[in-house]
Amino acid sequence: MKNRSRPFVRMVIACIFFLIAVTLNILLPRYWHNIPEIIKHLLLVFSAIMCVHIMEYAYLWWEIFGHIRSILQETLQATHQLIDDNRNSIEKSLQTANQLIGTASTCGLTNIYSSRKDVKGDIYDAIENAEKRVWLLGITLSENVNLDELLPMLNEKITGGHDVKLLLLDALQDSAVFRTLLESTAHEAAKLINTDRTNSQSTDPFFHQRLYSDFTHACDRLQSYPDVGATVRFYTHTPTCWMMIVDNTAHFQPYTFGRSANKHPVGLCSGDNMPVFKFQMQPKGKPFEILEDHFLKLWQTSNLDLSNLETRIANRNTIIKDIFSSHSSWFKHVCEVLYTPEGNVPFVKFTNESSQVITGSGTNHR
Repeated sequence: MKNRSRPFVRMVIACIFFLIAVTLNILLPRYWHNIPEIIKHLLLVFSAIMCVHIMEYAYLWWEIFGHIRSILQETLQATHQLIDDNRNSIEKSLQTANQLIGTASTCGLTNIYSSRKDVKGDIYDAIENAEKRVWLLGITLSENVNLDELLPMLNEKITGGHDVKLLLLDALQDSAVFRTLLESTAHEAAKLINTDRTNSQSTDPFFHQRLYSDFTHACDRLQSYPDVGATVRFYTHTPTCWMMIVDNTAHFQPYTFGRSANKHPVGLCSGDNMPVFKFQMQPKGKPFEILEDHFLKLWQTSNLDLSNLETRIANRNTIIKDIFSSHSSWFKHVCEVLYTPEGNVPFVKFTNESSQVITGSGTNHR
């Protein structure tokens, strides 16, 4: 096995001996006239043997190189096939990308952010450099693009004569209560629905939820900036999106209906799992015009301002009691559907009877 592993060495040795034998056959008769015939014959035989060895190993190496060539050919064919397949895939990807870029350009779509956290810097820069208008639409603007950080900037823009409009959700509306239930855990939703509200002296658990807390905090902060507070309206419609329009640029994030407690982590906003789209006004682009029209219609149909809230907040217990009384059956139905795993029983019972549930601080809202 060891000798077979070195055919090249053996072939070199055979070549050397063959050359020596041939050289002796040529030189000995010239310088040694009386050389015995037996030596001549032995040299010829030795030369023939070495020649046979050389041919044997030459054939062996021919086979080896032929095998290597076959392997290289197969490898090259596979490589060419892979390159062709990848070329087709890349061409399709480029074609799709070009189509997307063309469509995005026509629609005025200039960027897509994975979350609102990623767009925060862009938003603040846009507001700081705004030339004409700043329109903001959210629920409470308490996360990422934060109202506390926006207020000084908005106050400066109002002083500079900019058109500032701010739309926030009225937390004492059935749409806000429904939103809270959609973003609550099963136990939190059950506690809200099953609470006995006949005792008006006790604090309703709804007022401990994040949405209402952020709502009251926003109202208190707006009181500190009366000029900004005068530009605020509270809408009662179902929240459908988060949006900011600065001059001819719109940032838009759609809201989903709700989250499933067994599919999404606790504390995830209904809209926070969606990307943020950035649209630029285009001569033929519809999205920006549609978003602008959406904001204006919401603004025109919302007549509740900061001055109207004091009376509503003072009567908050009665308002929330009436909301849960009027929509109790619908709230129960929706929560039972959302918080029931497929093919299983509900996590908790949504009944009028008291149930053992845990109280949470609510979920994140805007």
